[in-house]
Amino acid sequence: LGYFVLNRWLLTKDFLNNKQLEILLDQAFSEKMLFYKIGKSNTDSVFLRSFSSLLIALLLIRDNRNEFLHIENYQQVITKVAAYCELEKDDRGYIEKKGWAHAPAHIADVIVECVKNRYTGIKECEMLMTASLRLIQNGKEVFTAEEDERISLAVCSMVEQNKVPISILMEWLKKQDAINGRNMVSRNRRINFKHFLRCLYFRLEEKSLLSDSREDLLTL
Repeated sequence: LGYFVLNRWLLTKDFLNNKQLEILLDQAFSEKMLFYKIGKSNTDSVFLRSFSSLLIALLLIRDNRNEFLHIENYQQVITKVAAYCELEKDDRGYIEKKGWAHAPAHIADVIVECVKNRYTGIKECEMLMTASLRLIQNGKEVFTAEEDERISLAVCSMVEQNKVPISILMEWLKKQDAINGRNMVSRNRRINFKHFLRCLYFRLEEKSLLSDSREDLLTL
């Protein structure tokens, strides 16, 4: 209920001025929200962290529509998103009798909005690609709630938004496959990585973005 109210206030009604939006974004990134008990798993603290991600996504959508962030503020956003992806250890999807946790999927939505931002270039995308990979590496179980789909959407958007050439993405994927893919200690993490690659392939193919890189991705 709170999320839908915020959605309406921030994106339909355009409530809050620029200063208020900045304050709300700072609060969302604080240890009382996104970083609340970060690193804990199998506790209800994940709900506060995960739904803080959704608030951050709404604020970034607002900024992409009506600019209110300065470049210094945005650089802090990228740094904090990357830190969160590194530290989040609770990868549960739907929890019986409690609802959706879905932390990897929700922060992937944030990454999509970061990619769309006017301040995002190749350097920022490299940080966000690494952050996306951390979500897969941190997964203890095989994803069952389409987290791999949401993460692939974040990476695909970098090519779709012309922020990362497909050739650069392919080189990055080959490197990650060599370092983190075939040699992943956890079988579940390897499976998640493979599912991510498949999702990414079909998304890029659907949008006709693969070009001559189709065979390279198929060999991973």
